[in-house]
Amino acid sequence: MSTASRTPYLVGKAFRSFLFASVLTAAASQIGALIDGLMLSHFINEEAMSAVNISSPVIQTLFALCILIGTGGSVLAGMAIGNHRKSEASGIFSVVTVTAVGLGIVLGAAGMIFMSPLLRLLCPDASLQDYTSQYLMVMLPGAAIYMLMVVTQMFVTLDGEPRRVTAAVTTCMVVNIVLDYIFIVWCGWAMTGAAVATVISYAAAIAVLMPHFLHKDALRFRLPRTVRQLGQIASMGLPFGIATVLIAVQLLGNNLVAINYIGAAGIVTLSICMYLLRFSMIILTGTLESFQPVAAILKGSGDNRGVVLVLGRAYKFLAVSLSVLALILIIFPGWIATLFGIADAPSLAMLHIALPAYAVNILLQCAVYLLIPVYQIYSHKNMALIISVGQPLLPMVCYWALSAAVAAGHSWVNPWWGFAIGQLIVVAILVPFALTRKGRHIPFILIPSDNPDELYDISITPSIDRMADALLDADGWMKRQHLPEELRLRIGLACEESVKNIIQHALGSKLRHSAIDMRIALSADKVTVIIIDEGTPFNPTEQDPGTGLGLMLVRKTCDSQKYEYLFHQNILTIEWHR
Repeated sequence: MSTASRTPYLVGKAFRSFLFASVLTAAASQIGALIDGLMLSHFINEEAMSAVNISSPVIQTLFALCILIGTGGSVLAGMAIGNHRKSEASGIFSVVTVTAVGLGIVLGAAGMIFMSPLLRLLCPDASLQDYTSQYLMVMLPGAAIYMLMVVTQMFVTLDGEPRRVTAAVTTCMVVNIVLDYIFIVWCGWAMTGAAVATVISYAAAIAVLMPHFLHKDALRFRLPRTVRQLGQIASMGLPFGIATVLIAVQLLGNNLVAINYIGAAGIVTLSICMYLLRFSMIILTGTLESFQPVAAILKGSGDNRGVVLVLGRAYKFLAVSLSVLALILIIFPGWIATLFGIADAPSLAMLHIALPAYAVNILLQCAVYLLIPVYQIYSHKNMALIISVGQPLLPMVCYWALSAAVAAGHSWVNPWWGFAIGQLIVVAILVPFALTRKGRHIPFILIPSDNPDELYDISITPSIDRMADALLDADGWMKRQHLPEELRLRIGLACEESVKNIIQHALGSKLRHSAIDMRIALSADKVTVIIIDEGTPFNPTEQDPGTGLGLMLVRKTCDSQKYEYLFHQNILTIEWHR
């Protein structure tokens, strides 16, 4: 019986290598409006802050389109990279970039042309329309810049340079804060100044990102000759795009409910809840953008166990970070009111009953939303669509129903629990679909269970003794799978030389606390070995085999070798025909 076991060490490091940059990338998409709202609340008034929130369905719609094509494109590109098809990934990147800029130009122009009906749709309250108009008159012409920034960040992260994304997003935030103060306070440009500062900050981020594509092994932009891939990209990103578009619908619906049923205190409280939601969306989107490229590449290489491990790391990060945010909302509503400059008694009272309920909504929303990329990657598209449609709409409907009950005189009803109730209904709808899925799947997350008779999956502590034990165990497993002795000897020799080279030359100071992942997968026509380590980048396929006996032995004993350096890790794929 095999004692092989896989630890989450390397996939966890791969996830974390993306995490900080991805959280900051998500922050860049949300932080502009957040900073603008805080600045305007303190230096202008609460109505100016509310106007930024009223404008948010427009920005959310642009973001939804970025998610539709950017997420769909990055997942497909990640799977292509996992299959060693970098040229195909470059083509996907090019189609996404051109589409994002084109959509930004068209939608920005349409918004300017139809500004009056857009304002009436967003804000029935005429007193807020002037502020909203001033903000959108700048943000809409900058739509193409915004969309280019968001999709470029996704692909630079996928392409293995998350630190550059961190630098770009940091630049974006610093420029936005500094220019907000200059334009709002010093120049007195109010709403216009806040919007101008935000658009300039997007351009600054793009300037930091673009040098990445000068690197030798980076994705290459080429003007697409066809947009045939666009349908496949949109199909892969559809659940994310639908969910993000419907969040814009939810924002609009929530604003109208608050204005018509709860009054001034309700719209101020809702605005603050929406700003706080931006914090949770930064955490959630950052987690998604860290999980998706790693999961897509692992899926592309057939590593379902790796996808499970990285999903566990994603949920662990979400649980810790969102629990902290939820506790702050529950315990410190007065501090949050002070942060947003809220001092009137009705709004303060409303905040104290709203924030605990909204904290529960945030936890449920993020926990369920993370299942969308899992379902999408593994072709459970109907379940992904249930979350995409249900999550934005059902909480809004429940919030509307409870708000209407309050307006009808049922003062004991807390309408803010409507959001959490809606999330629970989404889960209740998902359960029967998850339980009736056929085949060998892990319950509810529905990732296929690898057949233990076809996969040997182990993490090796980097020492010669542990390596010897693992190779002996692997040989016993291959023998039980009835592989010919000659083939087993060739596989064992290649694995021994590759792993020994990593231990002796690659890991250096990481030797004591690292791990080496080794997977042996059997299919009808071949045996595939994948060896992953976090050592110094080293591509054995580009080396002269005469420079080392081990390199020569591996090359002589296998039928093919492929190498990628991803997630700051060496990934060597060796194959033998059966």
